[in-house]
Amino acid sequence: MIISITILQFWLLAGEIFNPRQAKRLFSFIGIGGSIAGISSGYLIRPFVKNYGAENLLIPTIAMIAMISLFASFLQPYRSVKPVIKSKAKSTVKQKTVFDPYLKSILVMVCSAAICSRIIEYQFKITAVNSYSAPEDLAAFFGDYYMLLNAVTLIMQLFFTGYILHHFGILGGLLLLPIGLAIGSLSFLIVANLSSIFVARLFDQTFKFSIQSTSNEILWTPIQKQKARRAKPLIDSSIKSIAEGLIGIIIYIIVVTNLLPSDKIYLLSMPVVLITGLWILNNFRVKKKYISTLEKAINHRHLNLENINLDTTDSHIVNTIETTLIENDINKQLFAIDLIKNLPLHNWSKTLNKLVEHGTFEVQKRILNLASYRKGFIDKKILLKLSKGEDEIAALAIPLNSNKILEKLFSKLIDNLDYNNGHIKTASAVGILRINNDNKKARTILNDFLDVKDEETTAIALDYLKTSSELLPKNTLYKLLSHRSVNISIAALNVAGNRLDEYYLPAIISNLGNVKIAQKARTVLRLYDDMSVINALKGQLRDNGTPLNLSTGIVRCFSSYPQTDSVSILRSQLSQHNLELSIACSDAMLKIAKTKKIEDDFKNPFLKEIKMFSKQYFSLYCFMILIRKNEKSILIQDQITTEQKKLVHIILKLVSLQIPNSPIDSHIKHIIINNDNDLPYILEFFDTSFGKKIRKILMPIIDPEIDFKQKNVKDEQKKNDISTHIKSWSESSHYWKSVIAIDYILKHDQSMTEVIDWRKIVPSPFLAEIFNQYSDDHPTIPITRFKNKSEKTMFTILEKTILLKTVNIFQDIPGELLSQISQISRAKNYEHGEIIFNEGDAGDSMFIVLSGEVSIK
Repeated sequence: MIISITILQFWLLAGEIFNPRQAKRLFSFIGIGGSIAGISSGYLIRPFVKNYGAENLLIPTIAMIAMISLFASFLQPYRSVKPVIKSKAKSTVKQKTVFDPYLKSILVMVCSAAICSRIIEYQFKITAVNSYSAPEDLAAFFGDYYMLLNAVTLIMQLFFTGYILHHFGILGGLLLLPIGLAIGSLSFLIVANLSSIFVARLFDQTFKFSIQSTSNEILWTPIQKQKARRAKPLIDSSIKSIAEGLIGIIIYIIVVTNLLPSDKIYLLSMPVVLITGLWILNNFRVKKKYISTLEKAINHRHLNLENINLDTTDSHIVNTIETTLIENDINKQLFAIDLIKNLPLHNWSKTLNKLVEHGTFEVQKRILNLASYRKGFIDKKILLKLSKGEDEIAALAIPLNSNKILEKLFSKLIDNLDYNNGHIKTASAVGILRINNDNKKARTILNDFLDVKDEETTAIALDYLKTSSELLPKNTLYKLLSHRSVNISIAALNVAGNRLDEYYLPAIISNLGNVKIAQKARTVLRLYDDMSVINALKGQLRDNGTPLNLSTGIVRCFSSYPQTDSVSILRSQLSQHNLELSIACSDAMLKIAKTKKIEDDFKNPFLKEIKMFSKQYFSLYCFMILIRKNEKSILIQDQITTEQKKLVHIILKLVSLQIPNSPIDSHIKHIIINNDNDLPYILEFFDTSFGKKIRKILMPIIDPEIDFKQKNVKDEQKKNDISTHIKSWSESSHYWKSVIAIDYILKHDQSMTEVIDWRKIVPSPFLAEIFNQYSDDHPTIPITRFKNKSEKTMFTILEKTILLKTVNIFQDIPGELLSQISQISRAKNYEHGEIIFNEGDAGDSMFIVLSGEVSIK
């Protein structure tokens, strides 16, 4: 009893102290203590009994138990018990949730191990008794057996447990014991001698107290601690003991009733083989549930909201929305309209008609916009009444009328052409041209609006043409789709969405480079045939003249087309020379993978690309070690760190294509921060989820406790030293890397100016500020090519960037982005006692004190 309780409490305490990563490394070594204790006590008992008598063995036992309590108190500060959220649910419900599917799988594993162990133990002892008639020979055999057993167990714990868990994961650790028992029992079933059952018993005792025990305890680490405290004693003690007791009773009945003679006990291996088969299958389930439990442990505060599906046949839902629509709260009314915009509207048509006739301006406008693509729910008489007005509501109502109603409004529409209100004027012109395409006055007004003399009026005209797009010439719409104005482009996209002519595809795609319009452009593209859009996107992406922002927008758009062609194109765009585009590619492929429509495309990992980016990460890692030794290399170090973060993002997205439903963005954040409490669980999740090849590449990058091999680091540094990296950066098309590398050369190693190909370096304001300090007759640098005539400032952009990096709020911002702030900032010296600003002044500036003190009065 004492041993069972002590062991149970020990592993519960270990689970609260160590996370899964630490458990995988340390539990095997901790288990060595048990083997050493068993060997030591075995050797020490004989001299102790000889000198003090067997009756005094209780004294050292009591002393050891007291020491357990003492050492346990020392471990109290290291426990990491997560706060428990008390549930208001009834205790009966709480008891039902103790055994979730994961714990049930563990229970099956523990019971299988207990039953098989008891059967094999019985077979082993009976076979040994039958094999050795003399008691002395039997005692000698058991002595040799236990000595060999402890030795093998010690070797397993010292050399193999950690190795197996590290290289084969938790599943490898769980499979060894059942496979070993199956082999031993199968051989005993066939051969039926002592040596075969000896193998089975050796597997049982060796693996059970080494690799199996460690793996079993690791399974408990991601479980919420209070839940583990309730479930672990039940599984590892009570239920396990019940299983052992039941199989013991069954064996006893077999012996007493002589159902199975002692010379045929090999037949008991049949149920062992069967149970180990089920056990092995269950272990695969355990591994899968272990990964999902790790996910829950990582994201215990994460709420995964599903898309809302409203049942319009449910009277309660219909009444709730109806109540919201008739309330006087405008925000609630607008929300309700958005909520039902894609639902059948007949349940709320009367209320919507009342609101469009008598509601507030915002509500009327929202309903009329809804009616532009959900026709038929607004009463014709109400539309006619609204169309007779002279405001924007009337303008929105006019295009919704049929041509027959517009003929009745013709004289009113003609009068509207003389109004100053752009909305009513444009809507009336469109309405007139629908029934009389030859009306010169209406045509002149519409053409004048489309001539882009004023962006706002052109956008207004396009808005009213979206239901009458035939009035807009084809070439005019094409040009407006590519217009630099956001409002005009959005309005033109609305019109193009009604025409669906592939002629417009290039113009629509051109909007993907603008983040303000990209989502609207993607929505319109979804209305076209998928293959037509994919081919158009592919053609634009492969055009060498396509700017980076448009390429990035196109790559993101591919995520809406889960097809093999999309994956092939995205994969071809992965490049170590353009990390921003590669990030967009990896994001898009992961979104496609999450749809699970083309799972075969992601069946095998993208090893080639993963290796390419990991090699680049390793090269930067080695470069950082070298450059860190040099003073005033803060911007280069910052750029290395920035690129490493981008590479981690890309690599993790690529490896996650095989497990797309994991919250990888959250994992990336925790890994980059590197000090989050959930990091060990995330690392264990990756270590368990992927194969050996991926783990070998991934873990040195994301696990701070696993370093790259020193030999590989030295070889890389020898192959690519500081000079090689600096030269490559200097001649890079990446302007920021080029600037900071050249600045480093000028401050640290001007001899490198001779090996730089200055023809590859693009002039920039940054370089101009640097080279303005040098004379034109430099022996190796064409200074005049980079100079300009700007006034000299107190600090260069680079110097201001370095100064800003020393300020806490800017330290986590990449230097490249911070340089943009530096360009619009200016330095100023204030004299002692000079006022910077007074209370009540407009707060349109941010002041950063680089030196000195500020007094607030």
